[in-house]
Amino acid sequence: MLLKEIGERYSSYVIELRRKFHQCPEVGLEEHRTCEMICEELWGMGLTPKVVCGTGVLAEIGDRSRGGRTVCIRSDIDGLLVTEETGVPYASKNPGFMHACGHDAHIAMALTCARILKDIQDQLKGSVRLIFEPAEEIARGAVPMIQAGALEQADTICGLHVWSGLPAGVFSAQGGSRMASADFFTITIHGKGTHGSLPHKGIDSITAAAAVIQNLQLVFSREFPPTDTALISFCQIRGGNTDNAIPETVTIGGTTRAFDPAIRDRFQTVMERVIRSTAEAFGARGELDYRLGNPPMINDDGAARLAAAAVAKNYGSEALAEFPHTTGGEDFAEYQAVVPGVYLFLGIDNEAVGAVYPNHSSHFNVDESVLIRGAVTEAQYAYDFLEGGFEG
Repeated sequence: MLLKEIGERYSSYVIELRRKFHQCPEVGLEEHRTCEMICEELWGMGLTPKVVCGTGVLAEIGDRSRGGRTVCIRSDIDGLLVTEETGVPYASKNPGFMHACGHDAHIAMALTCARILKDIQDQLKGSVRLIFEPAEEIARGAVPMIQAGALEQADTICGLHVWSGLPAGVFSAQGGSRMASADFFTITIHGKGTHGSLPHKGIDSITAAAAVIQNLQLVFSREFPPTDTALISFCQIRGGNTDNAIPETVTIGGTTRAFDPAIRDRFQTVMERVIRSTAEAFGARGELDYRLGNPPMINDDGAARLAAAAVAKNYGSEALAEFPHTTGGEDFAEYQAVVPGVYLFLGIDNEAVGAVYPNHSSHFNVDESVLIRGAVTEAQYAYDFLEGGFEG
């Protein structure tokens, strides 16, 4: 069964929903009105939503006992601390907050997917679970949702992200590594404060911190194979409050990225060694607080093939494009660590409608006409998996 024709009934609905959610962005773990609105839509379809993790939502369509399979469709729901500058009539009504990453579109597509599947629920050979995840932007959503039962008896999961950098209506549905791990760190260099005119009376934490940064950059370029991504970026440095005194301590904050889990697993050990030895060379002491974020996001090959087929059968092979993996992070990887899954990218770039800015920009916008394609593809993936597993 092709679901494009059913989906076209909801081409206006998905746009109306996207605009409705766009006006009320809320940041991670504070998505209370967003949660209420999602539940209202699901109740209106005759579904029974379950609120978990404070603002997350789960809902079920169909019956697992019919075919013994369960497909999960996941969308994220949080906005960003960004002041909107798009000038659209449906702009954010919450000053200082914006759906600048497209999660409003993700909610709208998932709810429209639910509408499509509800129309054919008697033909579903199993169940489809909708997962509306809070706090994705701060990497505090996926694990609690899994702990709350989001993947209970699940056989596969599908997610989708609207993406600048791809032409509107074009999908990337590739297998393998698609997004990087995203871990975070704070380095503290302990020295001995002294007057700037008497550096020999203290231990210069700033000079030691500069050496730590330089050495970590150098070691990362030599410790890991040049054919593998091993990225370290320093994003904060703090120390001192005057121009004539060397501070006692300096803190450095940043992030690491990798596509290979084995490379990622070595980062902390390498950093601890370099920080300790470099700081000691200056008579200082270095400490590392390394915080695991998202693992690398790796699409299951079977799930990716099924998703690509779902796109092609409704929109033709020309709607598929090869897209390089990105060093951005995504906690969808946490679901994929439990069940095989696929994360698609849907292009939304279209200069004619002003959709030319990157995700997280205060000017970010999408070509809304292609959102129905995302909803149909999610629904088709679910239907096909229930029909025949990864063979479709």
